[in-house]
Order: sequence, then C-alpha cells, then structure tokens
Amino acid sequence: MLLPIGDFGQRDHLFTILFLPFLVMNLLSKPAPGPVRAGVAVWATFGIALKHYFLLLPLAILLYQMVTARSLRPAFKVEYLVMAAMLALYVAASVILHPAYFDSVVPLTMQVYGAFDAPFFFTLSRARLLVLVLLVALALLFLNKTRSQSNAFVVLTGAAAIGIFLIQSKGWNYHRIPANLCVVMAVTWTGITLSQTRAKWWPTVIAAISVILLLVPALRHGPYQSPFAEAVKPYFTCAPGERSFQIFSSTVSTGFPLANEAKATPANRAPTLWLFPGASYRLRLTQDPAKQAIYRAILTDARARVLKVFFRTAPQLVIVDESPQKQYFRGAPFDYLAYFSENEEFARAWRSYTLKGHVGSFAIYAREGCDLPEW
Repeated sequence: MLLPIGDFGQRDHLFTILFLPFLVMNLLSKPAPGPVRAGVAVWATFGIALKHYFLLLPLAILLYQMVTARSLRPAFKVEYLVMAAMLALYVAASVILHPAYFDSVVPLTMQVYGAFDAPFFFTLSRARLLVLVLLVALALLFLNKTRSQSNAFVVLTGAAAIGIFLIQSKGWNYHRIPANLCVVMAVTWTGITLSQTRAKWWPTVIAAISVILLLVPALRHGPYQSPFAEAVKPYFTCAPGERSFQIFSSTVSTGFPLANEAKATPANRAPTLWLFPGASYRLRLTQDPAKQAIYRAILTDARARVLKVFFRTAPQLVIVDESPQKQYFRGAPFDYLAYFSENEEFARAWRSYTLKGHVGSFAIYAREGCDLPEW
C-alpha cells in the first residue's frame, strides 16, 4: 500500500498483489494442500501474464527448489503445471485472437523499442537502495547459524525481483514495485528469524530500519501528481465530457494523466508515440540503404496511424513536444509538425489551429469550437 503509493495501479503493482500469495505459500514450513496450491497458482499467473519479465520470479523459485531437492520433481508440482498450462493457453489464444500483435507489434518492437532503454549502470543506480537492503538481508542470513531454507529463499526472490527491474532497462519508478515487495520480505523475514534464533531484539530493529529506508522516499513524494496536466488544464475551453486532445510526444507521463485530470478524451491510441524515437535514432545511425528504407517505412506508417486518428477525432487541443532534444530520440533531430505537414491533408487541416501558449517545451495549439469541424 505504501511503497507503490506514487505508482498505484501500474501493471507491476498488480503483479505484486497477484503474486504475493504464491510467494507466501512457498515460505510455509508445511506444504499447502494441492487444491490450494493450484488456486494460488491461477491467481499468480494472472499477474505473470501482464509482462513476460515477471516469469523470472517463479522460474527462480522453481530453480531454487530443484537445486535444494536435487531433483526435477518440483517442476511437476501442481502449481507449476497449472502455471505452465495457463501461460501456454494464453499465448495460443493471443495468436488466434490477436494475430496482428505477432505480425505487426512484436516485429516493430524488436526493431525500435530499444530507444527507450537506459544504460545499465544508470538502471543499477536506481536500484542501489534495494541492493543495499538486500545485502543487509544477506548478512542477517549468514548470521543465522540455522540458515533455514526459508531465509535463503526470500533472499533469492529479492535478488530475482531486482533482476526483473534491471532487465527492463528503463529505470522507471514503477518497475521497482515487485523488487520493493520481495526485498522488504527478505529483510523482514531474515531479521525476525534471526531474532527468534538468538532471542535478541536487534536483528528485528535492523530489519525495521531497512524497511524505513525504502519507505521514506516513497512517502516523501506521496501519491502520483502531474504538474504538466495541471498546467495544461486551463487551455481547455469546452465543457468536461466534450473535451478532446491529441499529444505529439514520446514521453509516457504526458498524455493519459492529462486525460484523467482534465476529463478529456485522448485521441492517442497509445500512451506515447513510441515508434518515432527508435526509428529516427536508428535511421540516423545507419548508412545501409536497405536499413534506412526500413526505418523510413516505419516512420511513414507511424505518421499514417497518428493522422488517421487526428482526422477521425479532430481534437480540440493538440499538444506538441517542440524540444530540440526530445526524450528517447538520443539526439536524433525530429520535428513532429514539419514531418506531419508533409501530408497535404494534414497541412490544410492544421491551418484551423492556432498557438495558445507553452508549457515547458510543449506548445499548445487549439481550434475553434467544440463540435467536429468539416475539413
């Protein structure tokens, strides 16, 4: 409830909630009955299916169980069979029901999504407090002479959850949510078990201080706020429920917070125009004519998608990122309006919009009226 307070409801938060019973079940000294394990596995799989990265956590747990048992038998436990069956069914259903995801989205992602990746050491620096607290848990584990399997288990899950954060390669706050939970579980569990073993209070105090170290930054920042949305709201002149806008930006944090705060309908089909940064950056890097043609085709297709929505919705406000160094473009120059205006139909329609002001590097354009225009 408190650690994800600034990123409440993200997929990573939902995964953490859904996976928590599975994590606790594996900490029990006495195995739960088969039907309970199957039910918990169903619950956990709904969380794992939200992002393929999340699969690393149950795989790490399974690997640990196979190593400690020196057998492959754990792989045939009911919870893992249920999980494997559900995920296989999920992928098969996706292929049948949504083939465009595999035919279009996945190939495009493989070609251009890397532009959103941050350098490894930057991402690692964003996890430094988590690593520190996990090292505290590891020290408490080694101080416990009994070294129970549950202690090693929670430390391993903490390390695997940090691994999930690192391999996503973004360094975004909400990607840390699963690691926050698992690391808190690790330091709390190892601290309390050491206190019980030695009949001392100080391991629990160390664990509590470690948890507070993680809580302080979250509580200091508090619930999510969008200063950008607050600054743009006054530019809407239509009544709530009749407002619409489109945003030309590669940043995730601009479009949909504004939609909620301003009670406006977003024309964007995705939280960000994510195809433009990667294609522009890779086009700038390569001298190969064949690859250049591929990236130009991606840009052309991306423009067609954006303009199709633009003409269908005729947004009252259009918000344009005019920064010369746009985020995720990695220095590649790109001008949304110039590129979109190469389309003659858009260039004609754009004459209906006038510049109303700026919020940071974003220009706010608006057209007259609240009804759909006749272009």
